[in-house]
Amino acid sequence: MNKRTFLMRSMVFAVIILLAGGAYTAVQLLTPDDAGETAVASGGGRVMQSISSQNGGPSVAVQTTILPAPELPDEPSAAFGILQSREDNTLLVGTGNIDLEVDVEVNPDTGQESTTLIPSTDGPVLEVVLTPDTILYRDVTDLSLQPGQESGEREIVQQVRLVDSSDDITGNLELEVWGERRGDRIIATVLVYGPLGGGAFE
Repeated sequence: MNKRTFLMRSMVFAVIILLAGGAYTAVQLLTPDDAGETAVASGGGRVMQSISSQNGGPSVAVQTTILPAPELPDEPSAAFGILQSREDNTLLVGTGNIDLEVDVEVNPDTGQESTTLIPSTDGPVLEVVLTPDTILYRDVTDLSLQPGQESGEREIVQQVRLVDSSDDITGNLELEVWGERRGDRIIATVLVYGPLGGGAFE
């Protein structure tokens, strides 16, 4: 197979580019250092910028403000990062700058592309401990652009679903954790997990 590799980096989260059949999507989760006051909404949400094009059509640039789900704690989280590994109820979470290496393989016979994402971080690796009392949510927010979407701004309330098992907390995931932090160890009281970049490359 032909193989193309993209290595991208940003502050705190990444720019993700996905190429498939002439379409592309670029996504960046902004922080206050990246975009001043616009990076954090008045309600404590996050801001994501995306640019997409389908089949060579005009690019659509959308800035999305993601307001936190009402189910989540009001106070700032103890950590945000990506899952690096898991052993039983202990999660290792990489923080800091996040690099996303996107490998795109093209099957020469069918022309079909497959994408593999390889994340890495340069910040502290935190140990997050799940307990029987930890409240778990899966982020199910739909961040996809609707057909006919025009460039501009939009506001979306984060959608989370309460889950009763941590079995799905494996693989490439974003994690946001609330709890008691002592050094590099957090006893999680609330944890939200979801696909990297809001699933922009899925």
